[in-house]
Formats: sequence, structure tokens, C-alpha cells
Amino acid sequence: MELGYEIQLEQKQQLTQSQIQSLEILAMDSVELNQFLQNEYLENPLLDVSGTHSMGSGQEEINKTYEQTLTYGRNYEEMIEEEDKRRQDIPMQDQDQVRNFLLDQLPGNRFGKEQWELLEYMVDCLDDTGFFTIPVQEVADRTRRPVGEVRHALDLLQGLEPYGIFAADLRQCLLKQLEMCKVQDSVLWKVVDAHLQDVADGKISNISRSLKISTAEVRRCIEQIARLNPRPMSEFRAGKTDYIVPDIIFHEENGKWEVELNDAWVEDYHVNDYYLRMMKESRDEELTEYFRMKLERVRFVMNSIAQRRQTMKNIARTILRRQQSYLEGRSWLLPMTMTDVAGEIGIHTSTVSRAIKGKYIQYPRGTVAMKALFSASVATSGGAEMVGIMQVKEMIRELIDREDKKKPLSDQAIVNALKEKHIDVSRRGVAKYRDELGIRGSFSRRAME
Repeated sequence: MELGYEIQLEQKQQLTQSQIQSLEILAMDSVELNQFLQNEYLENPLLDVSGTHSMGSGQEEINKTYEQTLTYGRNYEEMIEEEDKRRQDIPMQDQDQVRNFLLDQLPGNRFGKEQWELLEYMVDCLDDTGFFTIPVQEVADRTRRPVGEVRHALDLLQGLEPYGIFAADLRQCLLKQLEMCKVQDSVLWKVVDAHLQDVADGKISNISRSLKISTAEVRRCIEQIARLNPRPMSEFRAGKTDYIVPDIIFHEENGKWEVELNDAWVEDYHVNDYYLRMMKESRDEELTEYFRMKLERVRFVMNSIAQRRQTMKNIARTILRRQQSYLEGRSWLLPMTMTDVAGEIGIHTSTVSRAIKGKYIQYPRGTVAMKALFSASVATSGGAEMVGIMQVKEMIRELIDREDKKKPLSDQAIVNALKEKHIDVSRRGVAKYRDELGIRGSFSRRAME
């Protein structure tokens, strides 16, 4: 065995706190941005606010006074991949409430700083229903923690209330709730564990034959399943009134559509002339350095907001160009992914994801979440034109509306009907779209008659 030395060159990209915050500013909606600027105004004497100054004039004055190339002047695209590993987006208020409610159930003195950060990270990874769908290995890679530690953390989080939260899927969610009721050996447990899809499809006879129980008992189990909570996160939204403030406004004038950002108040923020003059005239090195740091902060904030505004406008214009017929009520929502928009603008897909997060567009026919205007295409065959998910959902609705109510269409029958129109959707896909439309399975539809 030979021992030796070897020199290797390795390039790593490390983000400063300012660079991370530049990406956080991009993810802010207009309300969060307003609050952020108010806090900056309270903490930074060189930032002033009024109704008479524009952001542009303040930016020009800064550039004249403080000519320096700063590390946080890089484009989003230069730091995007490294930041993806850190996931430092500013959490929305709902996420703060969820995080506090869940983590307050754990004894904080049992965990070190890194363990607590891991738990917080995993809470932030919950999806809208309360499921945790990210593989343990992926979490370990992102957080640079051992797989065993991540798995242990997940076990702890899965024991929190509301029961079923942090489940990987609906089956695991319902089983956790049954576990807390001490019914692991019951017929109900077996139905959920092995026949949840049969329940959704209304296949009573399949369950009855498999478990060797009567159809009446199967129906009683289904009634009990219906009383469980399939979406643990819904408890956090109960009784809460949300007020939507649009971040982007589409309006039409003389047959031409225009894009406007709903953040005109940003232009009221500018450099405080009094302190800027004091900085120039000061002979005190310590005071001058203090002002220099505060001025650097103002410059960073304004640069970040200007970049955010340009990115938002570019994305909004692309959405308008692609979905104008839908916004005018003349067609379905057309297939459009974040990757499509990112490629057209020339930015990273993650930038689009950040920019549309939690933001809304107001247009003549109403207000819609930006995310809702994105739609993946559904596979077609025989040279048929690409079809969007919304159009497929409407086809499913029409098929169910026209069905024989005494013999409702099963999900597989709907799959076959769509295939005749050269649209390829799996049975699981049909079940998902039907559920999103608020339409029950064939068994429940027949039972309702």
C-alpha cells in the first residue's frame, strides 16, 4: 500500500446571506414585500419613504455616491443551483403557523441546533394536504444529515397531531389515524391497508371476496373511512378568512392587453438626502463606515427589487401571450409548464417557480393564482393535438354527466372512453382528476341515487 499526496482543484459556489435574501425577495408577494420594506425603513436611517421620490432617482444617486462592485450583484441564474440545496425561501404566514403548532409538540431541550433545523426543514417540505412525499435519501442529501437521523426525525414527526400528518400517501395517513384508535387487527384496517383503491372505485364485491366478509360489513367500513381526515393540513385552514391582494394586473385598453405590477408604492422609497449629505461631509471614520454599510444595504435592496420587478414582468407577459385566449374566455387553459416559460425568457425553471409562488393575477374576468395558469399536457396518440389537463377534466365531467345513473361509469370505463378520443390517461390519473372535480367514485354515485 502506497501513501501519497495529491492536489485537486475543486470549484464550489457559496452564497452569502445577501445573495440568499435576493432570492427571498423574488419569492415575496406584494404584501410581504411591503412589510419587508417597512422593516428596512425602520432599521436603516439611509432609507426614506415619501410620495414624491421615485426608485429610479434614488438608484442613480446611490450609483454616483457609492461606486463598488458587490458580490450580491450576480444574476439569479448564477446562484440558483446552490440555493436550491438550501431552500431558504421566506415562509408564508400559514407555514409559520403550521411549523409552530407542530414543533411546539416536541420537547425542544431534547434536540441540538442541527437536529432542530432538520425538523424545521422537514415541516417546510409538507405539501398542501399535509403529506411528506420527499424520499428520505433526498432529504439527507439536501440537508447533509445521515439517512438514519432523517428517518428518525420523520418517525417523530409522524407521531404528531393532527394524526396522519407527514404520511407518504393517503393510505398511510388513514392507517395512522386508525392506529391511534387501536384498531390494527380490525376488518376496517384491512380494508384501508389493501383495498383503498377498490373503495374509491366502488368495487364492493372485490373487497367482500378478498376479505371473506359480507357486503353490508364492507359498506359499514366505507362509512367509517369517510369519517377519517384524508387531508391533515385542512385543520390549519379551518375558520380562516383569506384576503387576496393581486401582485399583477392584466387590463385591456382599446383591444390591447397591458401588464402592470401592483407595487407602485415601491417607488416611494429612496435614499435619505440628509444622512447622505452627512456621510459625504463627515470626518469621523467610524460614522462614515456605518453610513457606508447602511448605504450598501439600500443599494442591495433596490437592486434586488428592480431585478424582481423585471423578472415578474417578463413572466407575466409570457403567461399573457400564451394564455390570452383563456383569459378572454375563448378557450381552455392551454398546456404550459414552468420549463416552457423559463426557456422562452431565458431563465432557470426554479426562478419561475419562486417568482409565481403565492402570487395572484387580476384580470377583467376575475383573480387567479399564477400557479393555476400553468398546465401540463396530457399524452395523445394518432397525431392528435396536445390537450391540457383542464380540458381532460371537462371531458371527464361531461362523460359522468351523460352516464346511466343506474350503472355509473367506472374509472376504467372513462379511461377507455378517453382513449377513443386519442387521449391516454391512466386509471389512477382519471381517479385523481375526478377527485379534484369533487366527483365521487362510481360506487358512491350509484349509492347516492
